[in-house]
Amino acid sequence: MNRLGRRWKDFDFYILFTTVILMGFSAVTIYSADGGGPLTPSNLGVRQALYGSLGLAVMFVVATIDYRILGSLAWAAYGVAMLALVLVLVPGVGVEIAGSRRWFDLGFTSIQPSEFGKIATLLALAAFVASRGPAMRELGNFVISILIVLLPMALVFRQPDLGTSLVYGVIWVAIMALAQTRRRYWLAMLASTPVALFIAWEFLLADYQRRRWTVFLNPEADARGDGFNLIQARISIGSGGLRGFGIEGGTQSQLGLLKVRESDFIFAHASGMFGFIGMLALMLMFAILLWRCLHVSEVARDQLGQSLAIGITGMLFVQAFVNIGMNIGVMPVTGITLPFISAGLSSLWTFLIAEGILQSILIRRRKLAFQPD
Repeated sequence: MNRLGRRWKDFDFYILFTTVILMGFSAVTIYSADGGGPLTPSNLGVRQALYGSLGLAVMFVVATIDYRILGSLAWAAYGVAMLALVLVLVPGVGVEIAGSRRWFDLGFTSIQPSEFGKIATLLALAAFVASRGPAMRELGNFVISILIVLLPMALVFRQPDLGTSLVYGVIWVAIMALAQTRRRYWLAMLASTPVALFIAWEFLLADYQRRRWTVFLNPEADARGDGFNLIQARISIGSGGLRGFGIEGGTQSQLGLLKVRESDFIFAHASGMFGFIGMLALMLMFAILLWRCLHVSEVARDQLGQSLAIGITGMLFVQAFVNIGMNIGVMPVTGITLPFISAGLSSLWTFLIAEGILQSILIRRRKLAFQPD
């Protein structure tokens, strides 16, 4: 019991408390976005609270597992994740909604394998980099690291889900930034970026995806089409004022003008509810969470732990930054969820599992440093 107590004293309660606050904020905001009403399981806000409660239990379970054991199982998890990403594309297996085939229907809920695939890819890439160590300076290992991420990126892009596929790329950049690799490889990647962007723009992106990357610059040019929700989001954020309108949300939400306000545009809806002060508090919570995630990467005692922590930090940062950015009109609409806030089990549990991994790294760092196996 004393050993268990010593180990769990390194548990980061800042991460836990901040996450609980974010999930409480999420449940209230989604409850409002879904129209309020009776507190029944059919309400999205109530369901989100239930998902969060179960997800916290999952986080604690993951924290009890040595992250090095998770690293040893990384390739098995990666294989299962890739199989799921293939199966979800099969008609009759994956569920198609609004032209995208991204979900498995479980009856009581649906799950998005691309979300859980982030964790599997994160584990596989971190395990690969840690196992190679200084050998990551070799070109072959650098290329393999790209292929590890390129496969799920391509499968997710096929759904199609451009935003989530780009998050996989961010995970690669974050982990490889700590890897012992050569600067010339990065320079080659940087030099080839314009060509890659040209090929993607001309041959890979669909027309509607290209429009999303241009309309945010001037949404008024297509005010009744792709720019409509961007305009409504800006109005919602601006009209919230200092303190917001309360549980009913802003006028754009009350009139039904702000679409997808429980997920992609939940920040705009929350701005109408809580105003400028509420959004400052929300961003402060994210800042604290990111600080604690970076702290894990600093105190981790091996490369596997450092890679996992920095990959999770990068994933959390880019999703929060892009989602808030597209709500306020400085980023294109990509369909990326706001971590811990947007409705849905898959995104929420993905980040809670990630936090479980962070806690596992923390509570084992002393044993790793002073009591080697």
